[in-house]
Amino acid sequence: MRLIVVSIFLLVSIILSSAFIVSESSSPEDLIIGKWEEVSWEYERINNHYGTFDSEFDEHQQSEIRQNLLVHEAEIWHFEKGGKLSLTNTDQTKRHVQWTAKGRGHILELNYEDAFLEDYHIQDITKDSMVIHFNFDLQVRGIVKLTFAKLQEKNA
Repeated sequence: MRLIVVSIFLLVSIILSSAFIVSESSSPEDLIIGKWEEVSWEYERINNHYGTFDSEFDEHQQSEIRQNLLVHEAEIWHFEKGGKLSLTNTDQTKRHVQWTAKGRGHILELNYEDAFLEDYHIQDITKDSMVIHFNFDLQVRGIVKLTFAKLQEKNA
């Protein structure tokens, strides 16, 4: 009898602890709200003869990729509730798009007014940093890893 009571107590404790952890964890949709600054671009080439390698992009390589991707002209990404995203580039030009988190919150979809879509994989997101990946196929197939740092709000 005592074993049954202890087992029930442990089961209830595990269920309540799990519910508390899930309720206290922030979803990617909540964590992404705010201003993010691009910190780095890293490249991992795939399908080469020697395996994979990582390297950072120089300005020329970033420019080549940006020709085919609209969002990568931005250095500051400002995510707002309601799916609004403002993209600000180095000359302070802004562009507004709609954003949506898909799947389990790990796919970031950007929808432009001209019906152009961009999809990114959210690799990691915390309250201070975000890492997203996108696949491309220019001269060499690969994955670009963009790393962001969250900017602190001035009135926070």
